[in-house]
Amino acid sequence: MNWITRWKKIGIKVKQIFKKQPVGQEATDWKNCPKCQKISYKPDLFNNSYICECSFHFDLPPKLRLDSLFDSGYEIIEASDNIDPDPLDFEVKDGAREGYKYLDKIKKYRKVTGQKTALICASGIVSNLSAVVVCFNPKFGAGRFGPAENEHFLKAANFAIQKKVDIWIVVYQSSGIDVHTGVTGLAGMAKSIIAMKEIKKNNIPTFCVAARATAGGTYASSFFMHDFIIIESKCVENLLFSGKRVTANILKGTDQIPDDFGTGPGVMNSGLADITLENRKELKETITKLANIVLKKGQSEIKKVDEAYENQEDFKKTASTAS
Repeated sequence: MNWITRWKKIGIKVKQIFKKQPVGQEATDWKNCPKCQKISYKPDLFNNSYICECSFHFDLPPKLRLDSLFDSGYEIIEASDNIDPDPLDFEVKDGAREGYKYLDKIKKYRKVTGQKTALICASGIVSNLSAVVVCFNPKFGAGRFGPAENEHFLKAANFAIQKKVDIWIVVYQSSGIDVHTGVTGLAGMAKSIIAMKEIKKNNIPTFCVAARATAGGTYASSFFMHDFIIIESKCVENLLFSGKRVTANILKGTDQIPDDFGTGPGVMNSGLADITLENRKELKETITKLANIVLKKGQSEIKKVDEAYENQEDFKKTASTAS
């Protein structure tokens, strides 16, 4: 081993120390928890549903999400090919850096995720109930909700209605309407609301799962149209229309903003969600129990079920008797 090789190895070890990566492993094999700062081996996280020992929830890849919800196989509801994801042909210009076309960025998102849009939609069986599940992928433009995603959402909704599925589930991880798409993106708010109304007209119980930050137009449209709003864990944050900084500017200071603003517990305390889970491993069972309550009593009873339980403990106890 010559001195050049030795120095290279020393350099690699130094980088690993500063990155807090164990020596002898690739950086991609490990994830650093932002809550407890512990470094976890990815296969171990995979076996634990991407939950750290401190209970922090990492993003669960959409396909693993589908695997965890469906009983066995499922059918992907593909997005249409003829939808323009960049109808304004938007070009980002920066005086300090070279500009770029937004469509090029979308192409990168597609290459990284293997998806046509930020949504992955599928149909299958969840605990013996036919279901359509829609998942936002935060790796695709932070879970953008642009024109292509709008149409994909509508296609999944139409599929659910035509097939008369038992339940509809949307897992939200979205930064909101894509500003690069202008009013064409904003039109998606109305479209998604109409889609949700049509689903409800067909007596399909609907479940919203807040798995990560959800903001802007996504938060202000279809998110609150669901019969049940479930926060996946106490680690979920940034469930809000606009962030603390924007809100502080409107209120002329942060004095009026509570500490739990936009957090899972804060949303629960405000009465904007129905239940917060300890961890995502409880999600499928919780949806199943709630669905059984609704399907046994009929869609007209959803409001009565919601009003009957004033706190989570009563809600959990009653749900457990339905299975």
